Amino acid sequence: MQLHSAELNWITPEAEKTIARHARVSTENPNREEYSRLLAFCIKHGHWSVFEQASASFEVLTTRALSPQILRHRSFVFQEFSQRYSDPTEILRDSGDEFKFDLRSKGLTNRQSSHEQLPLYLREHFWDKFEDIDRQIKTVYAEMLQLGVAKECARNILPLYTPTRIHVTGSIRSFLHYVGLRGKEDTQLEHRQIARSIACILERELPVVIKAVKESEDPSLAGWLTK
Repeated sequence: MQLHSAELNWITPEAEKTIARHARVSTENPNREEYSRLLAFCIKHGHWSVFEQASASFEVLTTRALSPQILRHRSFVFQEFSQRYSDPTEILRDSGDEFKFDLRSKGLTNRQSSHEQLPLYLREHFWDKFEDIDRQIKTVYAEMLQLGVAKECARNILPLYTPTRIHVTGSIRSFLHYVGLRGKEDTQLEHRQIARSIACILERELPVVIKAVKESEDPSLAGWLTK
């Protein structure tokens, strides 16, 4: 599993059928097999409550710099890796990834965003400096733990690129709107990668729903159309 990506933990069995059955709660035959038109109708007309009748949970691998952005989505329930209990460097050791992050230029118009990769010579310049700093931080952190410093104290020296693992659980409605927002171009690239990772999984698990979402003109779902 790579940084800034997601994997499916679980999803409501036969989630689309479950949503359709609940949408037909007032009808004589709520278990009818055909439901594509029904779900498309609900999305087109904003009947979102029925999409709260099924849920999913994802494991997200990211960094401490990105996790606060995800935790702002209050309709989800979260369980995050504890730096008080475990050594966070073990996460990357298991994934085979590295302590690295993109170096991009500042946004052209949006002060909080970025634009394109810095020229190679500048990236190499900063990465040479960064490797020394990173080595020192890891050495001091390991020494602190070895000499008996509590992890909850030692973690104070860890940088924002330190990896973290979050389990994110919520309704299908919440995930549809999460991707609709965080899949857009104005979202930070790394967060957009997470949203796109979740989108790809949901498209596999909920093909009827996602097809209707992509055909919708609802601006809150715009992130689904971003590649």
